[in-house]
Formats: sequence, structure tokens, C-alpha cells
Amino acid sequence: MALSSMQKLLLIGNVAERDTLIKKLHKLGCAEVVASQKIDKMQSTDIHRDIDENKVKLAKLEFCLQTVKEYKNTAKKLAKEHKIDYMPVKGRGMFAVKPIITFESFEELQNIEADIFSQIDQLKLCKDEIVALKTDLQKQRNLLESLSPYKNLKADFSKFVDTQNVSVLLGEVKNMKLPLLNDISEKGGEYEVYDSDVVSGVAIIIPKEKREDIQDILSEAEFARCSIAESKTAGEMIEECYAAIDKIGNQQNRLIEKIMTFESISEDVKKLYDYITLEVAKEESRNNTQVTQATYYLEAWLPQSESEKVEKELADSPLSLAFMIREPQEGEVVPTLAVNNGIVAPYESVTNMYSAPFYKEIDPNPGVAFFFFLMFGMMLSDAGYGILLTLGAGLILAIRKPPKGELNLVKVMFMGGISTVIWGFLFGSYFGFSAKDIGLWYWFNPIEEPMPLLVVCLAVGLIQMFVGMAINMVALIRKGEWLWGISSAFSWYCLALGIGGIALASKLGSWAKILGIVLLAIGLVLLMLSGTFGKKGAKKVSGAFSALYGIINFFSDLMSYTRIFGLGLATGVIAMVFNQIAEIISGMLPIKFLGVIVSIVIYLVGHIFNVAINSLGAYVHNSRLQFVEFFGKFYTGGGELFAPLGSQMKYYRIGTPEPPKAKKSKA
Repeated sequence: MALSSMQKLLLIGNVAERDTLIKKLHKLGCAEVVASQKIDKMQSTDIHRDIDENKVKLAKLEFCLQTVKEYKNTAKKLAKEHKIDYMPVKGRGMFAVKPIITFESFEELQNIEADIFSQIDQLKLCKDEIVALKTDLQKQRNLLESLSPYKNLKADFSKFVDTQNVSVLLGEVKNMKLPLLNDISEKGGEYEVYDSDVVSGVAIIIPKEKREDIQDILSEAEFARCSIAESKTAGEMIEECYAAIDKIGNQQNRLIEKIMTFESISEDVKKLYDYITLEVAKEESRNNTQVTQATYYLEAWLPQSESEKVEKELADSPLSLAFMIREPQEGEVVPTLAVNNGIVAPYESVTNMYSAPFYKEIDPNPGVAFFFFLMFGMMLSDAGYGILLTLGAGLILAIRKPPKGELNLVKVMFMGGISTVIWGFLFGSYFGFSAKDIGLWYWFNPIEEPMPLLVVCLAVGLIQMFVGMAINMVALIRKGEWLWGISSAFSWYCLALGIGGIALASKLGSWAKILGIVLLAIGLVLLMLSGTFGKKGAKKVSGAFSALYGIINFFSDLMSYTRIFGLGLATGVIAMVFNQIAEIISGMLPIKFLGVIVSIVIYLVGHIFNVAINSLGAYVHNSRLQFVEFFGKFYTGGGELFAPLGSQMKYYRIGTPEPPKAKKSKA
């Protein structure tokens, strides 16, 4: 369980055979082609135009998948209302794994490319029509809104025009401002209100010579003049709007129905997406090579475990080429490939969320796996919840049978469920019920005795921090800095043992106090010594004393592990509260059977909510402890994950499908 050693393939060959060689490396699936070093009289390949064209194709394929997904729920609703004819295509499901496609079938996908993009062009036309219809629909809705104040107006809008001597104004006023219009009568004018809900239509008639006299009244009432001049009534126009909206709705439904017919090509679109994605990867690989008119030069990284296979394939190849495989050299950026068993591998996703390990540093994944497993159970701390998680995640894994690297979160939850069962048994908690009440053995009950839980949490945190320091010590010793490594780790070990000896002196005797003081002094000296490394002159003295400030950071990090304590108690308390609520409510109901039903519903809803929210909390806070408190002691990070040709596939994986199982013949 470590980071794989990498080797570099250096290859020169006939430029006419370059694409064939890259295709062979893709089929092998264990080579990452990287930018080759500049060589005299050779030039870099420039095929960015091809790469850009393929990226445009990928955008079109992504558009197809997203558009079908966007309208799927709407189509289901319309089909349920019998407005369109649509039968959903069965998808892969939430926890689906990538289906297998053979290499030969994958290479033949270029044959369907033209047909797929022709259909996507039709899909785009449908989407553009829907967008245009949405604009028309909004226009009709805006018109409806503007007609609303005049819905009780019986005359045509065109009737409201000035005559030779009279000004005729038609507009709208908020209902709360209508009393302000009473002053119009005093100015020699008249007005009529066409009542509506919030804003009402108002028609005003006034002699032209007095038109300016009511301007202040209109301004104060916020009178907005009507801009409609149709030879129709508001009622007629409203009817036309509703008819237009219905027509637009029907057109949209027909277009959505047509869009959903493209769901049938979704799998082909996904296959083609992966195919073109790999074409982009191959083009970028070609772009990384150096060429002359006749030859090309290529560099690629290989896991050491695969170099023999690659060497044999290339040696037996009929291609015109020469190659060598060598160890990495100083200054080269080497990709990282973690090689771990099935238990540790899922936790690589946790580490990589922070940063991929740097090549040649100590693999942090085994440590992350152990402590993440340990702390997850402590945070959830209920055996019943652990059983639910284990059974749920285990059922998904049993049905899906994911390969390495897929459904890592489900695998982490499955192992977290096992850890939760163990800690729940030790703490005597079963769906919020205490083991004491049901006659089962338990170590201690954190709700009744919280201090032991706090001690256990801090002890686990202290151990993890010490493990991180030990890993840092080993890394420094590997670099030849053995004195720095030993002093930096053992200083904290001595400090911790010294403080522990002094604290327990009353129980162990005076010898423990003396030993504690000695260890404390040794720890302080080693800590100051570790602060001098990597510094020169007077900075060694300042470094020695500034290292003492690390004691504050140390205890600050240690206190971070109290979050395990908090989450562990929270889970148990919330579970107990739901149990008590169910018991109280069921006891309040006069019919016993009804009380049982209600309590069962409360139990189900409450405990499912509790296990879901606290599982999420356990995952997030657990990750935080790994990233800050554990990684902060030793982890470099900043590595680049090994990405061989073929690993870029998003929806499928290349392989050999399992043969169908033979049916048992009936006797």
C-alpha cells in the first residue's frame, strides 16, 4: 500500500505511424503522454485547431444530454396530464456504474458521428423555437397585465381621443391613490373609475384650456396614461391573449414531445462523448510530441509494474520505432499513482479532495483510511444507525458490483456503518435506546457519562497527531535529516508523556512526577532544537524560541477533536428526543392502534432524518480533521494524478463484458 514507482518511456518513430502508436498506448491503458523536451532540429506539433473543433463537438453532445435532462420532468408531468405522448426511457439510476464497451465497438463509434450531430442540429432548432415561444409568451403575459386595470371598460380604446375642445385621458391609478382624483371635479373636469383589484383604470374628461390645471393632481396620484390604441375593448383583447397563450402552450408541448424523442439516442451520445473526449486526449498527446518531416519523439509516464508489459508490446510491434524506459530524473514532474487494496482505495477520494500526494512522499491514504473509519463510527455512535448504513450501502454495492474507483462514497459509508456498529455497541446505543434499558452489555453511556467520551476523543486525536509526526520523522530521515526528524517528533512525545506523568503523580507516586519533569525538560530542549534546522546565524536562536509557540498550536489542534465528542453526543440526544416525542404523542391519542401508527411514523421519519444529517456531518467533519490536524503534521500534497490514455472516459469504460450466465436446465 504505497505510491507506485513511475518510469519514463522515451520513444522515437516514423511520423506516419504516430497515430497508430498512440492508439496502441490507449489500448494498453497504462501510459500518460506528456510534453516532450525540446530537441534540436525537431519542432513541436501544433494541432490546436483539431482540438478546438472536437471541443465544440463535445459542447454539442453535452447540450443534447442537458436539454433532454432539462425537459424530462416537464415531459413526465405533461404525459401524466395526457397532453403529450411520452414514455420515459429507463436510466442508469443514482448509483449506477459505468457500463463496459469493447475496444472494437468503441473504435467504430466514428461511424455514427454524422447521424448523431445531424439529430442534435434538429434538437437545437426545437430548443430555439421554445426560447422564441417563451419570449412570445412573456409578451402576452405583459399585455394581460397592462390590460388588467381596464377589464371593466366596455368601450374601445380607440374612442379615448381628444376632441376640438376637450382633452380625454385614459390611464391607471393605484386604488389607494384614487381619493386624490376628487379635486379634478373642482377644476372643471370629470372622471370615471373602472374598478380592478390593485390598480384601476380611470377615464378623465376636461376642457383643453384647463388641462394644465390638473397636472399636479395627476402627478400626485401617479396617474399612468394608457398607451393602447386598439379598436377593441379590453375584454376582447384579454380573450385574444388567453387564446394566444393556449396556442403557445400547445406549440411548446409539441416541441417538448419532440425533444424527448432524442432521449432514445442518449446512450449513443454518451458513447460518442467518451469517444471524442479520448480523441481530444490523443490529439493533445500528439501535440506533446516533437517532430521532423520523417520522425517523431514522444515521452510518456508508466507505472513500474506495467513497464515490462509495455516494453514487450512495443518490442513485438511491427512499427518502426526505437525506445527506452528509464527512472525519473531530478527536476521532472512525476505523476502520482496510489496503489492500495480494496479497503484503503475508496479513501483516496477523500485525500484527493484536499490534494493529490506528491510523488515519492509517504502515501497518506492508509492513515486516512484507518482514522476516518475510526472517527466516523465515534461521530455517529449508534449501532442501529450503523446497521442501517451497512445494510443500505452493502445492498447498493452487492447490486451494482462497482469496480475499483467507482462509488467510493458508498464504499466509505459501508465501512463507516461497520465502525458505527462497533462504537454503538461499546456505547450501548440502539436507535436512541440505551443498552442498560434493554439488558445488553456496554462499555459506558456517553449521554450519562460524557467525560469518558471526551477523553477517548482526545486520545484518538492525540494518537493521530503523533502518527502524523512519525510519518514526518520518517520522511525527514529519508532525506538525510535524521536529527531534525527525531527531534521534531520526539519533542512532542516527551512533552505529552511529561505532562501525563505530572498529572498522574498523585496516583502513581512521586517517581512519576520526577520522570514527568525530566521528560518535559527533554521535550522542550528537543522542540527548541527542531526550530533551529533550516536557519542560519541569529535566526537559529529566534527559530528555537518561536518553536515553543508551537505548543499553543498543538493544543489548539488537539481541541479540534472535541468535534467528535460533540457530534457523538448530538446523534444520541436527537435519537432520544425523537423516541420521547413518539412515546408522548402515541400516549396522548385515545385510540391505541392509532397511537402505534403515529409513533411508527415518527420513529421512521425522525431516525432516517437523524442518520442522514449526522452521516453527512460525520463525513464533512471527519474530512476536516484529516485535512487540517492530520495532514498539517506531515503532508506535502500538490501532486498530479496519473492520467493514462483512456482514463478520461466519463460515461463508459473499455473492457470485456462478462459472458451471460448459462441457464440451468430443468431436470
